[in-house]
Amino acid sequence: MFSVGSDYHAQLEQYGRAIKLLHKARVDTPTPIGWWSWTAYYFGLNQGAAITTAEYLAENLKQLGYHYYQIDEGYQYARGEYTTPDANLFPRGLGYVGDEVRRRGLTFGVWTAPFEVSDRAWVFQNHKDWLLHNSAGQLIHIGHVTDHNDPLYVLDTTNPGAQGYLKETYSTLYNWGVRFIKMDFMDDTAVEGAYYRPNTTALEAQRIGLNIIRSAVGEDVVLDKDGSPMLNPVGIVDTGRISQDTGHMFGATRDAASGIAARYYMNRNFFIADPDAFTVSTQTVNDEPWHGGQHTLTLDEAKVSIALAAVAGGMFELGDDLPTLGSSPERLALVKNTDLIDMARLGRSSFPVDLLSYDSADKQPSIFLLKEDNRQSILTIFNWTEEERKRSIDLKSLGLKGPGEYQIAEEFGDKSCCDNSAATIDFVEPPHSVRMFKLIDNAIPVAPPPFDVHSADKGKAGETITFSAEGAPEESPVLTCHWDFGDGTTLDGVKVHHTFTHSGGYTVNVTALGLDAATNSKTVTVSISGKIPTGFVPAEKKRPE
Repeated sequence: MFSVGSDYHAQLEQYGRAIKLLHKARVDTPTPIGWWSWTAYYFGLNQGAAITTAEYLAENLKQLGYHYYQIDEGYQYARGEYTTPDANLFPRGLGYVGDEVRRRGLTFGVWTAPFEVSDRAWVFQNHKDWLLHNSAGQLIHIGHVTDHNDPLYVLDTTNPGAQGYLKETYSTLYNWGVRFIKMDFMDDTAVEGAYYRPNTTALEAQRIGLNIIRSAVGEDVVLDKDGSPMLNPVGIVDTGRISQDTGHMFGATRDAASGIAARYYMNRNFFIADPDAFTVSTQTVNDEPWHGGQHTLTLDEAKVSIALAAVAGGMFELGDDLPTLGSSPERLALVKNTDLIDMARLGRSSFPVDLLSYDSADKQPSIFLLKEDNRQSILTIFNWTEEERKRSIDLKSLGLKGPGEYQIAEEFGDKSCCDNSAATIDFVEPPHSVRMFKLIDNAIPVAPPPFDVHSADKGKAGETITFSAEGAPEESPVLTCHWDFGDGTTLDGVKVHHTFTHSGGYTVNVTALGLDAATNSKTVTVSISGKIPTGFVPAEKKRPE
């Protein structure tokens, strides 16, 4: 693809759309919103703390949309052995914890590094022939887990034995109820070598492995790529990291922000953007060096962390120890801010206005605009610097109306601005801070989100039927739906699957939720015939492939 023009934003977006179409990107999954364990516990999460966290999430945040619960690295015995738990931390196994998580109505997820194998893992101990060698027949060593602990090697995904290991591992995770799988360190395992299948490149081998994993877990598991080339996993994964790790320090958030801005066009074109987790609590982590954490985030720095996740428009993962977070009401309020959650549900990246034109004093892109619908927009302005910054924002230069045309509200409750009669929004921004303005055009009334329901109007008992709601995202987007199937069961989501167990006529009620809590409802009828067969027919039995 070769493109020349003066509008670099448009060129990036055109490229993203081309990738989406050519590589059949998987971008229809609702935005994963939830919690992960890494920056809360690092390698230390244990069985008891895991269950306490699930209880807290279900009781305090699930109703706001935080449904995902992901256990990150540390649960497993070794890299390359993800179905074997660390018995000191998880004496009853990962499946037991997964049952406790799912029993609370949460989506259970885990971390893996699919193509890394440490020397303690079963594969290394028993099948070095499944690992990648160089042309001289020597194992390719790629580093260590930490410092000089646990040497790491690369799984040869073209080897039939290694392929069987991948299939068994990820099938087992699926059978434990895992429905979200993070796949890490795919960059350092994408190395050239003497693969079992001759003349295979590292990137070909990576896609072979990823396709095996997708086949093992099926279509309803969210696969999250982390640490890999951006383009290679497109069409196989659902979500993907677009920048570096964040953590309990302002510097990590600032450094991740430039990558999030530069790759905004990938969101919902390559995959759903994964900006890494946000952290907002007073938690400190004194015994791990990766992401700082020796000093408590200021409240302003906490706002920066969650605002950056919101402007990414992709995954929205909280990375704090939840009881610690709960002890600070003003920080917990950040996590419960429905406007931020709606930005994630909407699934569109905020437009990095100054991506290649930022003021030199800002040091990196700082101004982001999200036009949520015809009525309202969210304007986000960061101060990444160590100095106070004076701002004068001309809304018309952003393609908006003048300030006097909007009701302007601060997302974080600062009422010190804004004069609606002025030609610009003027304010002073402290170091390490963010301002988020909700701009509402009251000349346009709040409207229920329009949508159409797509489903079969008839089916058979025992047959799975797909229901989906298709809205008008630019006019008034549908954020989520509640489905009542008329048989005593309900589901939430824009696209759902349901099986009726006996014949009859069913009235399916669906309520769509839009911005500003606007709702719209529709009904469809489905006629179900026949019954689920109960006989024993040996000829119809089928072995799994």
